[in-house]
Parts: sequence; C-alpha cells; structure tokens
Amino acid sequence: MNRTYIAYQNRIKYIINIILIFGILILSRYFQIQILGVDGFQQKLSQKIEYRKSIKGERGRIYDRNGELLAGNIVKVDLWVNTLNDYESEKICSFAHQYFNIDSTSLATKLKLNKKKYLPIKKAIIPESLEDILAEVSSISGLNVDMYNQRFYPYEKICSHVVGYTNNKGDGRSGVELQFNDLLSESIKDDVAFDKSSNDRWKNKEKERFNDELNGNDIYLSIDIKLQKYLYEALHKGQDNSLAQSANGIIVDPFNGDILAMTGTPSYNPNNFNQYGLAKHKNNVVSKQYEPGSTIKVIPIIEAIQNLDEQMLIDCEDGEYKIPRTNRIIRDHEPHEILSIEEVLAYSSNIGIVKIADMLGEEKTYSSFRKFGLGSKTGVDLPGEEKGKISKLKKWSKTTHSTVSFGQELSVTDMQLSMIYAAIANEGYLLQPKIVKEIHYPSQIVKFDDAKIVRKVMNAETSKKVLDMLSMAVNIGSGQNAAIDGYQIAGKTGTAEKYINGEYSKTEFVSSFASIFPSSSPKYVCIISVDSPEYNKHWGNITAAPIAREIIVEMINNNFLTTNYKEIS
Repeated sequence: MNRTYIAYQNRIKYIINIILIFGILILSRYFQIQILGVDGFQQKLSQKIEYRKSIKGERGRIYDRNGELLAGNIVKVDLWVNTLNDYESEKICSFAHQYFNIDSTSLATKLKLNKKKYLPIKKAIIPESLEDILAEVSSISGLNVDMYNQRFYPYEKICSHVVGYTNNKGDGRSGVELQFNDLLSESIKDDVAFDKSSNDRWKNKEKERFNDELNGNDIYLSIDIKLQKYLYEALHKGQDNSLAQSANGIIVDPFNGDILAMTGTPSYNPNNFNQYGLAKHKNNVVSKQYEPGSTIKVIPIIEAIQNLDEQMLIDCEDGEYKIPRTNRIIRDHEPHEILSIEEVLAYSSNIGIVKIADMLGEEKTYSSFRKFGLGSKTGVDLPGEEKGKISKLKKWSKTTHSTVSFGQELSVTDMQLSMIYAAIANEGYLLQPKIVKEIHYPSQIVKFDDAKIVRKVMNAETSKKVLDMLSMAVNIGSGQNAAIDGYQIAGKTGTAEKYINGEYSKTEFVSSFASIFPSSSPKYVCIISVDSPEYNKHWGNITAAPIAREIIVEMINNNFLTTNYKEIS
C-alpha cells in the first residue's frame, strides 16, 4: 500500500460504509414498496385515476297479454354547466339553440351572470337521438350531461288503475307496480370502478346504462289492451251521458279467470300522478263496495233450482207486499201477479225473490251467499281488494233475510260479481281471478295458464238453466237495452239505492249490469257499475246496459266475437 492510501484509508472506509448504508436503505424501501406495501400504494394510485360508485339496472317492464308495452323506462337527460370552470360559451349557446330552440343571447347572459358549480341549461329532456346528443356534448368543453331512467306509461289513463305507477324514487305505489314491486325492481351492484379521466366520461356513462343482468323481471298481464280501450271509452262516454260520479267495469274469461280488461272513470295519468287526487288513483273494481241490487238475485234463483220445485209459480202480489211479522213494504218496479221462477228473474221481481228466499230459509240463504264468495276476498293479485260485506246470521234483523235476496244489507265489489257470473258461464266453478299471465325471469318463463278453482257452486245443468233465464232477461225483461239483433246475450240489471246517513236514498243509486256472452257458448263476462247517475237515468237498463252493449258491439266489429252480421251499430 502506498502512503496516500494509508493516509486516506479511514476516510475511504467511511465513504464505502455510507454508500452501503444508503444502498441498504434503498433496497429496503424498494422491498417495502414492491412486496409489503403494494396493496396500499395501488389503492392510493387507484384513487388518483379512478373512483367507485354503485350502479343499478332498469326496472322490469309490464306488457299486456300480446306483448304490448304498458309500462317501460325512458332515458331522460339534464344538461348543465359548472360556470366556475372554463367553458365554451359560444358552442354551448349554439348547441342549445339548435337542439332545443333556446335563445342564444339569453343563455349567454345567464351563463355570464351566474357563477355556480351547477347551472342547469335544460332538464328532463327526452331525446329523439340520444347518441347524437351525447356525441355533440362530448365535443363541447364545459357542457355536462346527466342521464337517468324514468318510468313511462304509453296508455296513460286507459289502464292506470291496473298498472299503477311508481314514485319519484322508482318504487311501486299502486296497482301491479305496487303488488309486484319486488319482482319488478332492479338490482344494485356496489363498488364499481370508473375512470377519472375526462376522456372516459362517456365510457363511464355506458357502464352505468347497460347492465342487463341487474334489470328487474318483466311481467305480462292477462289484460288485452284492445279490450281495455273499448271498456275505458264506453265507461267514459256512459259516465258523461249520465252525469254520474264514476263508472267502473271488468271483462273476464270465465273459464280460466283471466282479467281481460279492468278500468274506471274518472281516471288519472300515471306519467303525472301527482297532479291528481288520491281518489282517482283507486281501483274501484276491487276496492269499491256497494249494495248490488238485483244483479245478486241469481244466487237465490240458483238455490231454488237446486233445492225447490223449479216448476212452481209465485204470487207477486200485484207489485206490493208486506214482509210477514214486520212493517216493511216491498214493491216491484212494475206490478206482476203470478210468475214462474224464470219470470221472477227476467222481470226482476223483488217480491218474487223475497218469497223464494223465504222458502229456502235463513240458513240456506246465508250459506249460499257465503258459498259464492260474499264476505271473502277473491284473492286477485292486486292491492286494496275489499271483501264485500254480509252480516253473520246471528246479527240479522227481522227484515235482513228478505232484503239480502234483492241486494240490500250486503255489499260486493265488481270483481266479486264477475266471479259469480263466471261460475254461471263455466258450468258451476267459482274461480280465483288472475291478472298475471307470465313472469319472465332471467333463466325461465313462468306461465299462469291454469284456472284456480275455489270450489264447485252449482251443477252444469243448473248453470245452463240460469243462462237461459238471463238470456230471457235481455230479450224480454229488464235488460233489453243490451240486446243486439242476431246475437245472444245473457244479463241482469241492477238498480240499488245508496245507503247514506243511515237510510236508503231516493235520489242516489248505483246502476249496474252483469252480462255473459255469447250466451249459447260463453266466452266473456262483463260487469258494469255506474255510481250516482242523474235521476231518471239511474235504472240499470238505462245507463249500465247500454255501456255493456257498446263494448260488445266493438268486440263483434273487431273480430273478438263472431256473428252473422258483418258490422253492428
């Protein structure tokens, strides 16, 4: 070793040690970053280049039985500018004028005077071409777009009572939307990564929009929208003509219980549900109970055929009769003397039906009403169903046995009445009504084709005899305003005094008509009820029967039914 090396040996060792220490520190840090701390550093890096949020699919759609859309989703767009940042005012104003006819000068002034993080340019846009708008907006600095789904109901008032609506949060609030909210609701996927780069904002929007696996299930209803329109339009016209408070109706398939049409007037537009009072949201077909009057007379008649001498003749007292052991006087609309069972129903004799009920006895009368579903819900998959009312036998007064036979001191819904008449049409089976035809799940389609039988309520022979009696009621009796030349309709009118403030009104009535057609080979049952029509138009044959006739005419003219006539008016 030379003298120079010996002189600086300690210093060289010192420098080498320092270099080694720094090397060890660097290697340790490298190990920490690459091996031990990789997750934490990746997280910090991710936070700088991406963000995370939840995304969700679309609510399931609702269709009619033939695939016609009744409730769907539309994309709406909000345009806005953060005027605290840089933006291209001239391009924004030109775009707004070109696409939405917004005055450029006014918008330029608005942008200049309002310094905000969020300044809306136009909200709730339903774009004709979403892709064109997105492409244009992406080329304009400072112009932002928010996209969101909103429920849309193309048939508005026509089927709002059945379909219902969703609130601003997307939750079902009435009708099918409420009843099947869980099935229709979309799923949510949490913690989805989105890029922060401005170049990726449209990719992010697409990631939010297209999530089919998160969509809710689609539901196909038993409703036929064509029949629904015929029913709605006829009810609307009938309500206007009679100056009634409301009109309601239902059409069902009597062999499987499918509800083919169901609506009421006045109605509401579910696209703007908050502009209508809650009373108009109500589906009166399932939730409005009323005393039916003469449409319920078929039940004592059925029991008379099966339990009494159906050939007997009944003295109808020339139109006035005092219930034995009471002071209650019963009157017929038109006086009659001696009538057969068929004629009691055809001419709607209150006195005749009271005497038939008396021969059946209280227990039989009560049990027959219960057998046909009075006082019980039908089980239809719709919210708000009422069960009607019939007092327990032990609570009957001296007159109840008589009055229930012609439709007082009990109440029904149109839904219940439709199932009673369906049992007459289908040879004696009381059914549970159905509103859903199919549910489309991601992996399967569940169909609801089979009838749900509640119980057998009469034999086939009896149902045929009652059909003939109801045809007689339309041809020569109380339902003649429903008659159509060359076509057989079975039906029964009802004119019921409303029970108001503890007594039966002499000016307020419910006018109704229950029909089965064609009576020779039944395919449809239709129930019409009109609440408080103008006096002198309050008879079932004057207001309700013509509504049913108009619906049947439309069905014939549009090939739902066949007849010898090409067109009927």
